[in-house]
Amino acid sequence: MKQILLLPLLQLLLTISFAQTNPGQRIQDSVIGWWDNAYFDNKLKPDNTPLQKKKIAIVDKFVEWMKKSYTPVGGLGTITRYVNKNNYSVLFMVWDVSFKKEWLDAKGRFKPIDEQNTKFRISANTIPGGYGIPFINTSTQYLFTWPPNGYSVKNNPAQETSLSDNSNTGKFLTRVNEVNTVYLAPGNQLPFVPVSKGELLQLAEDAVGRQLQAEKEDVENKWPGNIKAQQEAFEYRKIKIEKYRVNIQKLREKHKNSLNEPAVLRTMQPSIYSFEMSPDPFAISQYEETSKQYFPVYKIEPAALEKCKTDQPQWIAVSFPYETKEDGNQLHEMYKAITENFNYEYVYNYFFDPEKVKGKPYKPANEEQLNARLDGYRKTSHVQEKTPINSLPANVYFLDDFTGNADGSKPAGWFFSTYGKHSMVTTLKNNAGRWVQLGYNNPLSSTGIKKPLPENFTLEYDLATDGEFSSATGGAASLILTTRPSNTDGSENIYNNGTRVNIDIASGNETGYENNNYNGNIKIDIHSAPSVNMQNSSEGIFYTYPLREFTDKKTKVHVAVKVKGAILTVFINNKQVAVSTDFKMTYGGACISCGLPAGTRFNGIFWKNTTSDAENVKVYISNVKITTD
Repeated sequence: MKQILLLPLLQLLLTISFAQTNPGQRIQDSVIGWWDNAYFDNKLKPDNTPLQKKKIAIVDKFVEWMKKSYTPVGGLGTITRYVNKNNYSVLFMVWDVSFKKEWLDAKGRFKPIDEQNTKFRISANTIPGGYGIPFINTSTQYLFTWPPNGYSVKNNPAQETSLSDNSNTGKFLTRVNEVNTVYLAPGNQLPFVPVSKGELLQLAEDAVGRQLQAEKEDVENKWPGNIKAQQEAFEYRKIKIEKYRVNIQKLREKHKNSLNEPAVLRTMQPSIYSFEMSPDPFAISQYEETSKQYFPVYKIEPAALEKCKTDQPQWIAVSFPYETKEDGNQLHEMYKAITENFNYEYVYNYFFDPEKVKGKPYKPANEEQLNARLDGYRKTSHVQEKTPINSLPANVYFLDDFTGNADGSKPAGWFFSTYGKHSMVTTLKNNAGRWVQLGYNNPLSSTGIKKPLPENFTLEYDLATDGEFSSATGGAASLILTTRPSNTDGSENIYNNGTRVNIDIASGNETGYENNNYNGNIKIDIHSAPSVNMQNSSEGIFYTYPLREFTDKKTKVHVAVKVKGAILTVFINNKQVAVSTDFKMTYGGACISCGLPAGTRFNGIFWKNTTSDAENVKVYISNVKITTD
C-alpha cells in the first residue's frame, strides 16, 4: 500500500505573506495526507476464522483504494475499520490541524484536533441515510425507511443533482438525502423491495407479541424472585402495549382500500408507539410532500439478507457530505476526490464482474487531473519574505483576522455546532479584510486560544451589522466568557461551580432617537456559583449602557473587554462604557462583590448571534485579538 507522507512541519512553518502571515490559509493550501498513527483503528474484534479474514481483506481494499484516490489537503486523514456479522466498512475522517503545540506530536507533526472532523465511508451491505425499524426487524427480516432524493437538501438544486450529473458517479445508483451516496450493486439493482401498508401493519402486529415477551423478560430481570412485583409491572406494561395492537387493527380497517399501496410514513424512525390513530402514521401533509419530509418503507430481499453474512458484498455504498469550494480546500478536495477520482467502475467490476479487472491494479479515475490538482496545492505560494507564522509581539496572546479563508468557508481553527446555523467567512462592503458572519444562536469559539486565559488580559474585536435595517434593532451578538471548561463536543458547559460573563451588544435604529424609543444597547451580566451577589433570590450583577455608537448608519464598532484583577471594564471605540464597580444586583441593590471572584481564569470564550431578525439582518466579527498586561 502506498504510504502518504506528511508534509514536513518546517516547510510549513516558514511561509511568505503579503500583509501578514496566516497559518490557517497555509494549512488549507497544504497537502497533508494520512496519519501514520493507528489510534482510531481499534474497532476490529480479534477473530482468525476464514470468513473474518476475508472480510478484513475487503475492508483493507477499501482503505487502499481510498488512499490512492484521495490525499487530504488542509487536514489530516484517519481510518477506522469495522467488521460485523452482516456488514463491514471503513469510516474515514479528515481532521482539522493546527500549529499550536498541543496539536503537534513529539516530532512536530500534526495530530487531529479533538472533535473537529468530517466523516465519510465505504461500506458493504449498509444503507447510509436509511433508518432500520428495530421493533419489527429480526434475524430473517430487515425493514427500513429510506428518505427520498432531495430530503434535507435545503433548496439546493445543485446538490440534488450533484451525483446523477457527474460522469464518474452518474452511471451508478445514487441517493442524495442526508448524505451523498453512490451504490454499487449487481446490474445496478439494489435488493430493496417497497413494503406495502398492509404488510407493514401485519408485521407491526406480529411484533407486538415479541414486544410483550421483551417486556416480560425485562420485569423479571428487574424484580428477580418477587413474583407479585413482576405480575403488577407486567400487567401495567401489557395494557399499554395491547393498546397499540388495537390501534394497528383500526389502521388496517381505516386504510383497507389502500393496503396494497407502498407504505410511506410521516416518521423517520417508527416504533410501536408510532401507530396512533391521531396523528395517522400514513398521513402526509402537503407541506411534507413538497419538502420531501416523508419516509417510504423498504425491506431487504430475504435471500440477499442471508447472503450479507458471507464474504461477498451484496452491494457497496460510498457515502460523504456535499461540500463546495466555499467550504474551504479541506472539504472541497475531499468531495472532489470522492466524486471525480474514486474509481467506482473498477470497484464495481472487482466485486460484480471480476474478469474485467483480473490482474489489473487499481488506478484512480481521472488520475492526471487528480495529480495536477495536488501539484497545484503543493506549488501554492503566499510568499514575499520568510517569516515564522506564529511570531507575534511579546504581549499578543492570540490574533486572528480571518485572512486567507475563502468566502463562504468555515473559519479555520474555529468551532461551531454542525446542527445549527453555520458561521462562515465573508467580506463586507466598505469594510476591509475578512469577517465571520455568525450563525444564529450557534456559539462560535476558537480552538487556537490557549486555555485558561491569563488572569489579566484585554480581548478586542470588531463587530459589524448590515445597515439600513427597518426593525428597532439590527445585528446583535453576545460575547460569553466562562471559567467552566467546554464540553467534549466544544459547546458551552453551564453546569457546576464557576463564573460566567455575558456581554450582549445590539445595534439600534436611529429613528428611535426622535421618540425616545432607541433600542441599541450593551447589557452585561456576571453570574457566579457559589452565589455572591444575591437579592430577593436572584443572583448576579448587571449593567446596561445605551449604545448610540452602533446603529443602522454607524454599522461597525470596536469592542474591548479588559480584565485586571477582579475588575472588568468594557470599551467601545476606545471609550470606557462600563466598569464592574458600577454594576447593580437584580433589583437595584449595590453589588456585594463588584466584579469577578479572586483568581478568575476563563476557560471558555464564545460569540453568539442574538439578532432578533436574524434571517434578514446579519452580524459579523473580525480582528479578534487578546493581549496580556
